Amino acid sequence: MTVRRPIAVSAALAGLLVITACSTGSTQGQAGGAAGDTLTVVTVASPTSLDPGKAQQNDAWFDQLAYEPLIVRRSDGSLQPGLATSWSYQGTDNRKFVLHLRPGVKFSDGSALTAQTVVDDFGYVEKAHGQLAPFLAGDTFTATDPHTVTITTAAPNPNFPVLLTQDYIIGGIISPKGLAAPGQLGTRTSGAGPYMLDAAQTVTGDHYTYVPNPNYYDPKSVHWRKVVLKVITNAQSVLNALRSGQAQVSVGDPSTLSAARRDGLTVASAPLLWNGVTLADRGGTVARPLADVRVRQALNYATDRNVIASALFTGNGKPVNQVTVPGGYGYDPAMAKAYSYDPNKARQLLAQAGYPNGFSMKLVTAEYQQMNLLAQALQQQWKKVGVRLQITDDANPNQYVSDAFGGKFPAFSTAFGQLPLWMEGQALFLPTAAYNPFHTKDAALQTLYDQSSTASGPTKNGLDRRIVDYLAQQAWFVPVVSTGLPYYATKTVTGVATSVNAPLLSLYEVRPAG
Repeated sequence: MTVRRPIAVSAALAGLLVITACSTGSTQGQAGGAAGDTLTVVTVASPTSLDPGKAQQNDAWFDQLAYEPLIVRRSDGSLQPGLATSWSYQGTDNRKFVLHLRPGVKFSDGSALTAQTVVDDFGYVEKAHGQLAPFLAGDTFTATDPHTVTITTAAPNPNFPVLLTQDYIIGGIISPKGLAAPGQLGTRTSGAGPYMLDAAQTVTGDHYTYVPNPNYYDPKSVHWRKVVLKVITNAQSVLNALRSGQAQVSVGDPSTLSAARRDGLTVASAPLLWNGVTLADRGGTVARPLADVRVRQALNYATDRNVIASALFTGNGKPVNQVTVPGGYGYDPAMAKAYSYDPNKARQLLAQAGYPNGFSMKLVTAEYQQMNLLAQALQQQWKKVGVRLQITDDANPNQYVSDAFGGKFPAFSTAFGQLPLWMEGQALFLPTAAYNPFHTKDAALQTLYDQSSTASGPTKNGLDRRIVDYLAQQAWFVPVVSTGLPYYATKTVTGVATSVNAPLLSLYEVRPAG
């Protein structure tokens, strides 16, 4: 088996691949119509870079307006043609993936899309070492004819159709002229999407203005004469911008969700994150009790998920005990009540493991997605079974990343976005995963993962459920509640929708109302 490089954890993220990643889509199948004037969208963070090879997933809105993806994920979760009109795996082991490109496509700078362009783009992304580049590490890219690209991998990859959508940025292709001047990609766009950045109307860190790409292959689907992405970091100020009409669409926040609904705003939110605790020290290096599966299971039984969901995540959270969200990748309805709140069961397991009086354990948390409040709630609940949680609350996200992923603490608070299981393994539970800082190995888990990586269809879905079930049985994590990333919109626009298979808003589906 070939082991890929672990995904780099950005210091700007409290959870990997989880915040404000927002999607734009291709225009296939959308109705045409008169373009609106200006769409103003509020996001909570400025981009680290506009370069698709270096951008983080939470920069996605800034890239996807200008960079058409090879494959488009629509708001209902379906996959549709983008720059590629069709795609398929060859063979039975998910090691060869073939893309057939749309003919006649031109980039905003006038250069033409060819298979060699895509090959060169993938090579650039891999060498740029961005957040998502590890998913292409070790792959070979070949232009087998002017409009056909073949990707050959050393290890199976069953997730290319999802990976090359707008959700993960690297499916957006950079033009040959852009690749020839990579130093300029951070501040300008060189894509084949419906829009392109207007640098003259852009102030870095404040607002970014996009205007229609005159070379876009489907001009009837360009719904706005201008799209402005406005950066506002304060949650209440974000809501006020929509209330006053200064913006039409925004990323929401759990703290303003009830107010947004009272104001009559459209609220779109689908399950995206599971929030809870990673019990990282499964070998007992720092916290010896965690080496016993009975102890880890006891912590799950000692968790009253219903109380936490209703108290901390009203209207935006549901109890969950799996490392996915209801209806998400690998979710098993049969396991939904596997860890119903049972403090007596927790005490019995602790006693059987040799800890009848409980034990003390350190945990680090961050002030993101209410992780610190959840940690405090668990501190009170676990105290009832004798487990004394000693919490370090890192206000600085850089410090949290260093503490949690550096193996300094045996456990850490977690907010993790659902991912296809092949991708999730590399981020969450394989020995090289960032969320496995003690590098725990498990032969049975690895076997299930390897089998899932080469499977497809119902067989793969069944193996994915077995992986999630196995992680629950081994209690490597204490998932507590699943939440969605809310989006707000005024009644002047339509097309604001998300689903469990597409929880990230497809910005380019937003159109003028009426």
